Amino acid sequence: MVRAVLTLLLIALVHSLATAQSVAEDPLDTEITAPESCIDCQSSSNQVSDNGPNSSVDEEVKTVPSEKLKLLDEDKAKESLAADLTSPIDTFSSDSADALVKDRPLPRADKSGLPDKHRFRWKAAVAQSLLFLGIQHSFRMTQKRTTSQLGGPFFRDWFRSVKSLHGWKDGDRPFINYIAHPLQGGVTGRIFINNSYKAKEADFGTSKAYWKSRLKALAWSAAWSTQFELGPLSEASIGNVGLTRRYGRHTMAWVDLVITPTLGTGVVVLEDMADKFLLKNWIEKKFGSHSFQSKLYRVLFTPTTAFANILRGKPPWKRDSR
Repeated sequence: MVRAVLTLLLIALVHSLATAQSVAEDPLDTEITAPESCIDCQSSSNQVSDNGPNSSVDEEVKTVPSEKLKLLDEDKAKESLAADLTSPIDTFSSDSADALVKDRPLPRADKSGLPDKHRFRWKAAVAQSLLFLGIQHSFRMTQKRTTSQLGGPFFRDWFRSVKSLHGWKDGDRPFINYIAHPLQGGVTGRIFINNSYKAKEADFGTSKAYWKSRLKALAWSAAWSTQFELGPLSEASIGNVGLTRRYGRHTMAWVDLVITPTLGTGVVVLEDMADKFLLKNWIEKKFGSHSFQSKLYRVLFTPTTAFANILRGKPPWKRDSR
């Protein structure tokens, strides 16, 4: 009896060792087999599928190698992951991107096709110029020589004042003609620059864009100066400058019409130079662009820029680029 049991155990051990060796030699060929007790079930199910109407059990149960099945599952997982990663990108890059572009509102543009920020801000420029004009006329109203000439026929006295334009000197002191009026022209030129995107972005240098923008500022300053001297809201119409003489000279002369825009544009260029080389490249690097010292020096070295900033409701030390 004992010999029979030992013999059976030995046979079982040899059989298990042989099976393990075959799996180690070729693991992909190892098949998953059903237990012997299920063979009859499998054959009976096949017979039912051959004779029955259900298509869900028509295929035979096939045995698949375990390692191959595992590799197959890994490949499917990789393909699924790749599909999850790529399909949203493909969808976004084609249909969704087009839909977003179509639905996104475009910046408003004028007839030239330029967006709002690239257009010259006429309303703001005119409003700031009129504010500056009001400040100057308010100061003139404190002068007796202005208030004494407010009476009389408006249009007749205005036209007479304009016709009296004569010569170069107008009887004012050199400080008024060659310091105050150029600063006035610098303010009006800076008003143009503050309301022009291209002029404001142009950095001092030899570029064509910079000098073209400053020539436009010169034209704006010349138009404003002409209005201030001769226009309907001018020294000629309010106070009738030109009807009387001062120190034997005509009070309406060419000096202000020429000096204000030309030297005023020179002031603009000098302040651009000071802002770039003195303030930005030296003082602001030393103290920081937002320090009290930098703000103070901006006001001192670029006075017309500071005043033009106040006219547009900004701090006098404001810089749009930094």
